[in-house]
Amino acid sequence: MAAQRGDWQRIERLLSRRGDAAAAPQAHDDVVVHIEEAVAGAVHVEMSYAMTPGEAVTMAGDSVLHVVASRGDGEEFLRARRRSIASPATSSSPPTKKAILHSAARAGLGRMVTHLIALASAVSDHVDGEKAKEFLRMQNEQGETALHEAVRLGSRDLVDRLMAVDPELARVPPADGASPLYLAVSLGHFSIAWQLHEKDNALSYSGPDGRSALHAAVLKSEGMTKMLLEWNRDLIKQAERPTGSTALHFASSWGLHEAISLLLAADPSLAYQPDSNGSFPIHVAAFTKQVKAVSVLLDGRHDCSELRDANGRTFLHVAVVEESQPVVRYACRSKHQNFGSLFMNMQDNDGNTALHLAVQVGNLWIFNLLMENRLVKLDLTNNKGQTPRDLSSTLMPLGIQYALNGRVMIDELLRDAGAVHGIYKLLHQRGLNEKEAAQKITEATQTVGISSVLITTVAFAVAFTLPGGYRADDHENGGSPTLAGHYAFDVFIVADILAFVLSSLSITSLIYARIVVIDIASRMLSVAYAAIFMASAERSLCAAFAVGIYVVLPPVARTMAIASCAITALVLLDTVWFMVTVFTSELMLVKRLGGVRAWWRPAQAILMIFWSQFWPYIAIAVAVLMSDLMGFQ
Repeated sequence: MAAQRGDWQRIERLLSRRGDAAAAPQAHDDVVVHIEEAVAGAVHVEMSYAMTPGEAVTMAGDSVLHVVASRGDGEEFLRARRRSIASPATSSSPPTKKAILHSAARAGLGRMVTHLIALASAVSDHVDGEKAKEFLRMQNEQGETALHEAVRLGSRDLVDRLMAVDPELARVPPADGASPLYLAVSLGHFSIAWQLHEKDNALSYSGPDGRSALHAAVLKSEGMTKMLLEWNRDLIKQAERPTGSTALHFASSWGLHEAISLLLAADPSLAYQPDSNGSFPIHVAAFTKQVKAVSVLLDGRHDCSELRDANGRTFLHVAVVEESQPVVRYACRSKHQNFGSLFMNMQDNDGNTALHLAVQVGNLWIFNLLMENRLVKLDLTNNKGQTPRDLSSTLMPLGIQYALNGRVMIDELLRDAGAVHGIYKLLHQRGLNEKEAAQKITEATQTVGISSVLITTVAFAVAFTLPGGYRADDHENGGSPTLAGHYAFDVFIVADILAFVLSSLSITSLIYARIVVIDIASRMLSVAYAAIFMASAERSLCAAFAVGIYVVLPPVARTMAIASCAITALVLLDTVWFMVTVFTSELMLVKRLGGVRAWWRPAQAILMIFWSQFWPYIAIAVAVLMSDLMGFQ
């Protein structure tokens, strides 16, 4: 408590006991001061006979001197500090001294910092304040001086006090850590950064891992970046040690186009400086999907588009591999850059063009962007002799296929666009692995089977729990449905029956698919039919649900009935996705082949999807209409 309160008289009494103990060692071997931390940082002092007062520490490892230095800088604390320094029992080793100064700076105690520096100077035999400078330049375990603590705190007063004693304190090289200026910039303390430079314009700009303050500035502020470039333009070429990244690489990775413009205005050649992996800033921008950064880097530097990384890839190759759709769209559709055929068909170290890589990645949207550009060639081969069509064939899934699978659609679109196979196709024929195909059938039947059984069960139950209930037994048509004869009720019945029939067909197909004596091709076909029947049954059941609600609600809540049907229609949103996917791909073919040759393809594709997804509704409507026309009740 004495140290925590700055009670110098009590500290002196405790220290004098140490003096008595030193004078009479035969009575007591040692006198110890235990400092225990309690609530709110309270410090209690107890006497025992194990340690000396100077060796007393808190649970955090702080001595009496640390506690006094960090608790306050009032007169009582300064006096307590003076008394403790004067005692031989509290003499500190250099590591303790530097920790004490750091503690005072960390607490923001300007008077205590000044007092500690004065005490260090007073006990020195050196002249011209050399001892005080040595004291200020002591570093902690992280290689930081007390100036770092002042910067971290954002205290201009502390910075003034420290640099008034040692104007070159900001030059002290950290042990591969952050210089005070780097720390100020990275924390956003721009006024502190300005203050440090005003005190010493030859200060250190270094940061961790070989970075400079400019690396931190580009991520923080355009103004700070401009200021650092004015102070030291040589920073612009400095690269980070592990990756070789310059400040421009950093700005490009985050898409900071203002900072990119500033850096390039200061040194245009920076756009042509690669990192340790051979990646130029434009590759980094493409990798992180920063299309604006790519645009700025290419502005006035069109030859940047042809820069290659260590793998021989341009920024377009990188964008395709990383599935950076905005960057690929910019490269394929830009009206400002007007990329030519040479760029669009450049090959990497493996001979792959951007189209090869798009096929390899299997991203349909990026593939479409490249294909709609007529400058992209379809017959170039890579180092393995593969054309894009060959590569697509080797990556095509065999056996059961989903029609909208990206790789399946890519292969079909290449075929329709006129892409041809090379000799690779003839030399490398693939066969179906029946074991893998059987495993796929087993997995598919489990999912489809559960869904089909559930739909069958629900459709069967609905047939005997009709909406509106049944007529009483004493009625002329006792036991018949109350709502029989209504058009909506007829739609409900037909939809439910169709759902039951289709789900039953799905189950039957799955039974055939699991019979091992049937050939693998027929079993795969059975699984495909089962999935189609199940999806159609689900559509029919949704129609029965919506119409069933509509049948019973109109007499009392017509608006609610209409709203319920509209909400139920949301289950058809997956069809919108199907249509968009197919329409976009067909529109790409129109752009590539020309309207005369392929104008009909988008309309045909939409009609086919519409029919495949909504044929149950058409069948229901036709059945009810025929029933009405033929007079069936």
